[in-house]
Amino acid sequence: METEKQRNEFPSRKPANHFFHFCQNNRLSIYLVLAMVFLTYGFMLLHFSFSIDTEAIVVKQLGFCDGWLGINRYGLIFTKWLTGMLSIVPGFATMLMVLATFGYSLAWMYFFYWVKGKDRAMPELCWVFPVLFFSSVPMVELTNFQCQSFEIAFTMLICAAALLLEWQWLLEGGKFRLLLSILLGTWCFASYQAFIPVYISACLAAFLLGYHYRNDEVSVRSFPISIKLVFVFLFDYLASTLLGRLLLSITGMEAGQYTDNMIQWGKKPFHEILSALKIYAGDVIFARNIFWNRGYLFVAAGLLLTAFWKFRRKTSEQKFYPYSVFVTFLLLASPFFLPLLLGAAPVVRGQLALPFVTAIGAEMLGERFLELAERHSEHSSLICSTLAAILFFTILRGNIVKDNRLLYSDYVVHQQENALTERLIEKIEAMGSNQETVVAILGKWSPTCNASMIQGETLGRSFYEWDQAIPGCTCKRVLDYWSVLGYQYQHPNEAQWEEAEDFGENMPSWPQQGSVARHKDMVVIKMSESTTP
Repeated sequence: METEKQRNEFPSRKPANHFFHFCQNNRLSIYLVLAMVFLTYGFMLLHFSFSIDTEAIVVKQLGFCDGWLGINRYGLIFTKWLTGMLSIVPGFATMLMVLATFGYSLAWMYFFYWVKGKDRAMPELCWVFPVLFFSSVPMVELTNFQCQSFEIAFTMLICAAALLLEWQWLLEGGKFRLLLSILLGTWCFASYQAFIPVYISACLAAFLLGYHYRNDEVSVRSFPISIKLVFVFLFDYLASTLLGRLLLSITGMEAGQYTDNMIQWGKKPFHEILSALKIYAGDVIFARNIFWNRGYLFVAAGLLLTAFWKFRRKTSEQKFYPYSVFVTFLLLASPFFLPLLLGAAPVVRGQLALPFVTAIGAEMLGERFLELAERHSEHSSLICSTLAAILFFTILRGNIVKDNRLLYSDYVVHQQENALTERLIEKIEAMGSNQETVVAILGKWSPTCNASMIQGETLGRSFYEWDQAIPGCTCKRVLDYWSVLGYQYQHPNEAQWEEAEDFGENMPSWPQQGSVARHKDMVVIKMSESTTP
């Protein structure tokens, strides 16, 4: 007979049975998630377009991965090696990303189901979190980076598995679970730094869910559980950091400055940093641009109202209820930990904690509403169906339609780029150029947008206008993009670039006659007047 210790140390059979039982009892939610994954990313699957940085990894191959090693993203490299994706195939990477998105959706649904307690969870709205999260603009912007789209989605799956094992260890014990959780957590942190605040948000959300649904198990152990959560998080973070430094030491590479350059503390005056953070907070909370919606504002208001609504009664009935209110504040504040650390607004694709908190907060509020409906109404089933329908159409209208406008815009831009590239190549070849010819591209070209198009952070942007602030960088990206399409020319060195800039001062801009000209052994293309400082 299997002993209690054996069940704790080797829990492989029971979790599998529980997971399949969960899937069987939540088939409608799973079908809904699958449909919403296709609605969100179907256009990307059916209409391929290159994303920024895809050209670099195709041209550089493993050389691009070396850059990730320098900024402590060796977890991405390991995932690529493990799955055979070191040599990227962009369209195939998108298909794998969609499959991984569906996979991590199931994983997070099951994680929150397990934390709530298998007999106490309300399955009607378990689809809300994954759908709201993967359909958010930051997640779509991030997965548009095909050089890491599948790997990021796979890391979301790893993150859910790490937290599931951690909470199983907290509530049921088992050293094997703890060890496996630490290994997966380290892999997660070493893949993409944006997962660190996501991990924090997930721990806080899981604590609140456990406190609400497993009050008899969690509330009496609130402080020990919190201490253990902090310990595991710090261990994961330190392990990923130290292992990254060890790999740099072994390979002899220097640490990259990509993430360090984002930190503005000590580089800008305090009042400027404070002003930038205020503007960013206002943009996020009040949805002042296309990247955000008012979901966070409503969720924050709803969670705080429910936390304080029955504060006196809950304080007398449930132990450590004020502590749970404090955790609620931390959960709502967690999306702003990264901006505070940087002293600046992070890139949209790096702000994953905000849609995470919005998504799980919306699910929590929906479940609280259903609990009230069950207690005070005879029509709870009708209320549940109505609430689910409202959430469905809200997500469809607020997230998925916007996502598809962005993906459509990116596709149209890519079509315009193809047409422009063909015209430029024809002119270059007409001058008797070959693969040894140096090509210098000055200025920028911006696509023409129609009424249905919108531009995001990278979606809907052109290679011919990217990185204009760095002299010569746009030219480098375009030539790499051409190389992926099979048109290979030489990049100008520093001296040739300066000579091309001097020569281009008297040239007309594209598409005028003379905007593509030969200068000595170099072809100079002037797309516009100089845009660099």
